[in-house]
Amino acid sequence: MSSILVISTSLRAKSNSDIMAERLIAGAKDAGHEVGHISLKGKELKFCIGCGNT
Repeated sequence: MSSILVISTSLRAKSNSDIMAERLIAGAKDAGHEVGHISLKGKELKFCIGCGNT
């Protein structure tokens, strides 16, 4: 069994990318894998400001 992380980047609900991600997740779970899912939809992402934090 493997751990799989699916990251969805589509901004539209029920887009082709969302549908493909859902099917990938379902198939991986059916095959016995542990699956995590992160969607970037609705998240505010900003560019790196070079603050030097690690």
